[in-house]
Amino acid sequence: MRLRDNSVLSRHRIMWMLIMTVALAGWVSSGFAAPMEQLKESVQEFTLDNGLRFLVVEKHDAPVFSYVACIDAGGSCIVNNYSGIAHMLEHMAFKGTETVGTDQRSDEIKAMAKTDEAWDAVLAERRRGAKTDSTRLEELTADFKELVELEFQLGISNEFSKILDENGVRGINAFTSTEHTCFFYQLPSNRLELWARMEGERLSNPILREFYKEREVVFNERRLTTDSSPTGRMYENFLGAAYKAHPYKNSIVGHATDIAEWHRRDIQAFLDKYYVAENMTICLVGDVTVDQVKKLAKKYFKDMKTTPEPPDITTSEPYHKAERRVVSEEDANPVVFVGWQSPDALHEDFPTMELLMEILGGGRSSRFYKRLVKDEKIAIQAGAGVGLPGSKYLCQAMAFVTCTADKDPLEAEAMLYEEIESLITEGPTQAELDKVKAGYLAREMRGMRRDSRLGLALVSADQLQGDWRYAFDHLADIEAVTLDQIKTAAAKYLIKERRTVAMLKKVEATEL
Repeated sequence: MRLRDNSVLSRHRIMWMLIMTVALAGWVSSGFAAPMEQLKESVQEFTLDNGLRFLVVEKHDAPVFSYVACIDAGGSCIVNNYSGIAHMLEHMAFKGTETVGTDQRSDEIKAMAKTDEAWDAVLAERRRGAKTDSTRLEELTADFKELVELEFQLGISNEFSKILDENGVRGINAFTSTEHTCFFYQLPSNRLELWARMEGERLSNPILREFYKEREVVFNERRLTTDSSPTGRMYENFLGAAYKAHPYKNSIVGHATDIAEWHRRDIQAFLDKYYVAENMTICLVGDVTVDQVKKLAKKYFKDMKTTPEPPDITTSEPYHKAERRVVSEEDANPVVFVGWQSPDALHEDFPTMELLMEILGGGRSSRFYKRLVKDEKIAIQAGAGVGLPGSKYLCQAMAFVTCTADKDPLEAEAMLYEEIESLITEGPTQAELDKVKAGYLAREMRGMRRDSRLGLALVSADQLQGDWRYAFDHLADIEAVTLDQIKTAAAKYLIKERRTVAMLKKVEATEL
């Protein structure tokens, strides 16, 4: 799901909610257990000789199918010390292949090589530091821009997407999270072979055409979501304080100085390392059969790269021994982010943390919202969640508050802690726990009606937790959470030593 929200925090929270739609519902009624088990049993799987994994769910109620592919490579994966490359590759993935996107491939290859050489020359002059010849740098940059335009003229812009459009595609999009990159869309079922040919070639050997032009698009995306957004800058500063070792600290879009240095070969290195058969999962849900998919997969996906699957990140974030704080001042409404170090999604306490943060900040009936927005009227928004910025590794259980313009964010922060202390001391009520479980179940059932969400949940679980069955089995873990576990988790994790606080204080803008 690619939601272009001006708030980086909002974007990550929405992304997190979508990925976990299937895996967050409560199993509060035994009447839903049987349908869920039937759906689980309907998932069929096979793996090609090259290691590429397929999941298929046959649903023949409409002549369409939904396609989702996820690569176990996201913003926390780095090559050549550059952040944001996974996200850039997401942009590049729709630029076409050797047969789609140009009818002058031999000339394009030569032009791309010349453009890359010109960029090397710009970088070499720029990196001379104090010895940089500004006139020479200006000349090299002008030559480079001219070659970028010449290269662009040899391509057929957006041809990949246009072909899909002409064949009835719906919902074509992609996203990059901290941990993986996903592509998805829906096609009529009589276009199954077209899908296989297009995706087989794109995932096997995408061509990185229009790279330097698209890099400017990413620059603008960063300016919009981070550099020109007070909450965007604040969230990036929060991550930098919360994570000192783990690459969760890096911007998914990429840091501005990194984007400015990207070379096409950096993207190619990332592609060669991570876009390999063993590192992907593909799911089709809808009016297809597993035999059809298997036959086409063997024909069109057999040429996927089969280099060794890249290892997981081994750098771990140590537990904090003291609170960390970041304070900024802007002409904007006061905002408070509070994050506590929380276990990863496979930890036994993760389901408890999900329900705990839901009780505290999951919607208009939550404790934070009722206290800060409804009762005290100190805020216009208050919420909480867990699994930020990702959930594969040690993550953040996070509360966020947007205060009214004339209120003190320190007062709002104090109210958050008072509500947590009340929950630790008295514990949640059974009604509260039952309500959040029922809420999860409602979201689950709504999500199950959409084939694309089902596919995304299955491939996400397969990539992030190592088994697509987690999307279903996690529901039983949610149902098993008790009142005592909620209370214990709050006292264990929501403590001062483990928290990071980012605060935006309002100041009036001054004229220069």
